[in-house]
Order: sequence, then C-alpha cells, then structure tokens
Amino acid sequence: MSPNIIYRSPIKNIHPKIIYLLRHGESEGNARGLDDFSLKNVPNHQFPLTQLGFNQINHSAEYILNEGLIDEYTGLYTSNFLRAKQSLEIVLKKQKRKKFDVVIDPRLDEWWKGIFHSLSPNEIAEKYPLEADVQAREGWHHYRPPQGQAGKDVEKDLISFFQEVKEDKILIVGHGRNLGFMFRLLADQLINLQCLYPIPKNGEIWKLTKNSDINKYNFESLFTP
Repeated sequence: MSPNIIYRSPIKNIHPKIIYLLRHGESEGNARGLDDFSLKNVPNHQFPLTQLGFNQINHSAEYILNEGLIDEYTGLYTSNFLRAKQSLEIVLKKQKRKKFDVVIDPRLDEWWKGIFHSLSPNEIAEKYPLEADVQAREGWHHYRPPQGQAGKDVEKDLISFFQEVKEDKILIVGHGRNLGFMFRLLADQLINLQCLYPIPKNGEIWKLTKNSDINKYNFESLFTP
C-alpha cells in the first residue's frame, strides 16, 4: 500500500499574523516592454514609475490610509529597485506621521533571470538557443540562467527573510513575480515547475492572514486601482 504523504511548504514558525503585499505601480519597463530600444541602456533596477504608475499608487495609498493598514507597529519593507521605493514613498506621504523606519532588503528584489532578464523571448531564442532548450526541459524552478536565479533560489531568499521578521503586522512593497513566490510559500501551494504563480496587478494590495495552522496563511485581494 502506498504511504499517505502530505507535502508542505518549507516555511516554519513565521511571526507576522498579517502580511500586506503591494505591487509597485506601472514602471517604464511594464509600459514599454523589453523590446523597446530606449530602455537598452537603463538597468532594470532603475526603471522609474510612469505617470500611470504614480496615479495607481496614489489610489492604493488612499486605500491604505482610509483602511488603517499602517500604524506605528507595522513593519515596512521594500526591495532595492527604484520603482518599489518610489511606490512606498507615495504610500508614506499619505500617512499623518512623518517619520518611518523602512527596511530595504535585497531578498525582496525582483526574480533575477541574469542574462535573460532584459532580453525579449526572440533575442533569447536567437542568441542562447541551447540555454532556452535546457530551461524548457528543466523548468524555471530548477533552471538557473547564467548570472541569474532559479525559482528555488528566490524561494530560499524569501524563506530566510520571513523567518527573520519579528513584527506582528508588515507591509511589503515589491514585484509581481517575487510576490507570486510569496503567495506560493505562504498559502502553501504546490510547486509549479515553470513558476506560473498568481501575481498582483500594478498597485494591487494583497492580504495574507495567518490561520490556525502556523505554517499557512489565508489569502485575499483587498484593492486594485
């Protein structure tokens, strides 16, 4: 008889009871796409928000203020990418107090695909056909592109991050694919070998609430601008 096996997320003993996730507003990279030549000499981590992105986060910031999602005990975290920091700054400007302690943590940076990160699918197929074949065979969870991360590398960073956080309630401003990995781990979802996890829209706010199972969080989308 086959054994009854339940596979579980590797995250254990996470402290926060409530985790708010906010995806940055639309950036130049979102708006123009990787095929746009004007972005060729701009590093991905320096893509700024577009005017639409500023507007999206303004709406999100109003929601956060009106619903009281941030108080003096809320831990504030952001990636080191410009678009995430700009988004958090807009959120905090709406708050009534003027002083905040914010942690910039590189473990929250966007999933970095190395030489593939700022190349279009056509460029990858043309210039790196063997790498593309290996990636398709192994899946993004296992495949690590040159100078980049496999999906499991992103998860290792996030596991490390969450096991160090000490606040009961936190707000993280981050990136679509990175927040998708958080969803998989915290909601205890199964691994998808191509890392096709739900991702929030630009400016969308997610809430993850710890349930009676200490290793699993309940999910809800609170607001989309």
